[in-house]
Amino acid sequence: MGATATGKSDLAIRLAEEFGGEIISMDSRQVYRGFDIGTGKVSLADRRRVTHHLVDILDPHETSSAGSHLARADAVWGDVTGKGRTGFFVGGTGLYFRVLFRGIIEAPVSETEQKALRKDLSAAPTDELYEFLIGIDPERAETLSPRDRVRILRAIEIRQLTGTSHSDLIASQRGRRNWQGLKIVLTLPRPLLRERITQRTREMYERGWVDEVRSLLARGVGRDAPAMGSLGYAVIARAILDGADPFSTLQTVVTLTHQYAKRQETFFRSERDAHWIDVSTPSAALEARRLVARHVGL
Repeated sequence: MGATATGKSDLAIRLAEEFGGEIISMDSRQVYRGFDIGTGKVSLADRRRVTHHLVDILDPHETSSAGSHLARADAVWGDVTGKGRTGFFVGGTGLYFRVLFRGIIEAPVSETEQKALRKDLSAAPTDELYEFLIGIDPERAETLSPRDRVRILRAIEIRQLTGTSHSDLIASQRGRRNWQGLKIVLTLPRPLLRERITQRTREMYERGWVDEVRSLLARGVGRDAPAMGSLGYAVIARAILDGADPFSTLQTVVTLTHQYAKRQETFFRSERDAHWIDVSTPSAALEARRLVARHVGL
């Protein structure tokens, strides 16, 4: 795991080669065919070195979610381990890792019932909702901020519509997966990360990112397609469609990527039991190798 431009793919390929592994992508954008340069997909040559899963599996108009990706990753992981291989989950989409390790709550309620209850609760102040949650599911309430309206509403819905507390629902689904995963987060000092992001984005433009977006638009991939929400693509597409110079968007995309990387690092810092490795240190690759070797029992 780690922010964009920290070298996750390169290190993962080296480790997978050494330890007989295959890579399972945990990237919400690399699932899309034709979105190559801006999403940082590894080359076809690298994919021949090590098998990569869950890359180029969706058309641009299709949607993906944490739940659907988890189901695919689960199936792939079973195939990989069934061959006696090691699965390396690699990417920067924090939510995908969150549901991988903690699961995703699937409350058995209809959308109609959920909407009706949400409508009934919508007018209530957040503090009143929190007090109500304390009365029906105190264990869940204790884990939430009194100001977290979204999660408070979700917890109330689960309890009211299923008769089961959020905690009990988690316990009932926990046995579905028994991950014994080693978590490694790659990081860089902020100035170095900003420098690397800037350089990497320039290289993407030089390698033909603008032409890639033009090709996608020519093929009928509209600005409203789910895949066009990928970082940078919408900005470049807008410039092309508005008749502006698409290369003038470089600094905007750099800034957006800096902001995204900051959010990524913040998200990963909440991941429990993770080993953080500063890839600017000379021993970074050796440290990652040592952790993997110990994890697989070598």
